[in-house]
Amino acid sequence: MARILAVRGSNVQLAADGLADRGYGIHLGTNTLRHFPRTPFGTIRKGMRFGLVAVLCDGWAGAYGSSGRRWRRIRDEFGIVGYERGFEDTFGWGSGWHLHWHSMWVTRGILDAETQAAFRDALAGAWADAVEAAGGYSVSETCDRDGCFCQGKGHGFDLRPLNGADDEPGTAGKQARYLYKDGDKAKGGGVAKIGLELAGQNFKAGRGEDRMGPLDLGDAAAAELERLQAPGPFVEKYREREFGVFGVRKHYRTQNLNKLIKALGIEQDTRNDAEITDDTEGLTAIAVIPANTWYRHIARRQGRRLDLIKVAETYGLPGVKRLIESWGLEWGKDVLDPPTPDMPGDLDAEQLALQEQREPSPAEQEYRKAHRAADEARADDVAAALDRIRNPHQETRPKVSLRKPFKAKPIARAITTPPPGAASPVCRRCGGKLAPVLQPYGEHAGDCLRKDPELAA
Repeated sequence: MARILAVRGSNVQLAADGLADRGYGIHLGTNTLRHFPRTPFGTIRKGMRFGLVAVLCDGWAGAYGSSGRRWRRIRDEFGIVGYERGFEDTFGWGSGWHLHWHSMWVTRGILDAETQAAFRDALAGAWADAVEAAGGYSVSETCDRDGCFCQGKGHGFDLRPLNGADDEPGTAGKQARYLYKDGDKAKGGGVAKIGLELAGQNFKAGRGEDRMGPLDLGDAAAAELERLQAPGPFVEKYREREFGVFGVRKHYRTQNLNKLIKALGIEQDTRNDAEITDDTEGLTAIAVIPANTWYRHIARRQGRRLDLIKVAETYGLPGVKRLIESWGLEWGKDVLDPPTPDMPGDLDAEQLALQEQREPSPAEQEYRKAHRAADEARADDVAAALDRIRNPHQETRPKVSLRKPFKAKPIARAITTPPPGAASPVCRRCGGKLAPVLQPYGEHAGDCLRKDPELAA
């Protein structure tokens, strides 16, 4: 996390410095929500969207979404090139969850004081209306505290120029860099440099003792769990935050701003998170585990992967060998020696032969075939269902043809074998002639009311 923070903060810092040197206007914005201790953190997961984080994300999309007519008017009126946005959240028992956006707005030119005030009011009005439309509380738009930095405009939105038009000619870039690195003069150095402000959402501690950042809350939860040996209120709040922050885009730069930074040749670190946190450089290989051995004997056996890592870190190659043999595996056959320095990363023919998969049994082949056929059929059914959803008015071809006449299938019934001597061409009760189908039974179906002549005689 510290490495990712350092790279992101450096990228924001380099971008802000480079844009300020080339005459672009740089503005630091903050979007906040009105909240109470009872207000939940919420989530933006599909089908569960609620709480502060949902209002925060939906409010931003409603206020500054690229398809909104109001946003396009603000963008064209003030010459907005783009923005870079960072997510931040803190928690306090007295105030509850405090979620907000930090943003760096970039305009084509440096704005004078009057235009800057109009720019701030336009963004603030769009934010206030969008938050209410998203189901949130009305944001703070007025303030009666004497000497407050908001100048009576409330704390729901704040926008400050980092290179103003009142600077001396040719010093806008230097003044901007000073503000980024040494803090905002209006707060007496209380704001960190802009790179940390936008990228350091996890490391920045909340202001005051009643505000805890994510890592502060995690430390408190861990200490509580160790002390009580059971989850407590800090653990509950940390889990609420961990569940709610899933899916939130914590750091975002608009495409137009990214294209401008590339076109101006401003240096940026383009590595992704996985490349930044890659620890494989400088490590020494101690074993090669073929895929067949890995999946059959290690990956699918509970606890073996963790045991392998711990033993490798603590005891190295001798410990790994003893662990492999304790699992009933053979070193040199199931697990191989690492590649030699003469051919780094390559395996000889004997080692490659050991990695070949065994031939599956006939029963296993039949199971795989049936499983593959079921997956394909399921994929076809899902694709057809999605196609019907996307095109509800298209004509569908029924699987059963309604034009063909229905043919009833004969029902097979078990025929009861009559007792010996029961067959007779005439009914034994009435003496009447029997149909061929009734002759095996020797009597009419149902109750026969006619008297039997033989019995009568």
